[in-house]
Amino acid sequence: MAKTDKKRQKETLSIEQLNAIDLLVLGKCDREVAEAVGVARQTVTSWRLYNPYFQAELNRRRKEVWGAAVDKLRSLLLKALDTVEKSIDQGDAKTAIQVLRMAGLDMGRDGTLGTYLVGADDPEQILEEITEKKALEERLRVFPPPTDWEKKKTLHELEELARKLEGL
Repeated sequence: MAKTDKKRQKETLSIEQLNAIDLLVLGKCDREVAEAVGVARQTVTSWRLYNPYFQAELNRRRKEVWGAAVDKLRSLLLKALDTVEKSIDQGDAKTAIQVLRMAGLDMGRDGTLGTYLVGADDPEQILEEITEKKALEERLRVFPPPTDWEKKKTLHELEELARKLEGL
């Protein structure tokens, strides 16, 4: 996403939403975030689940905040693998393997080493993913990328779900 698009994306979010993102990135729960920014818990939940602009900014910020930690973790990977190797040689790999799993560096289903993933930081990409999931459920197979009309329809449905959640 271009810098101007990211700036525009931030401008579409309220100060409460931006403050909520700051708190969520720090690990606060929806209830704590809601109390701090002065909205209902359902509102924060609604932002997280149904607002692709909020989701994208939250994901972008998580990537920034966690980037250094993930880099440090990756730098320890060789040591962890050495420990795994030594543990395997000694017949006990449980502890080292568990550390790798907790760090998100578990073996993937395809047998490759997984990586830490946060999610997309582009609201258009999030909308495409949601719409594609819907298409898969409805049609049992994914068609070419969703049209602008399908994305607008999905956004409208997400906004409806958010209004219902906030009305609880």
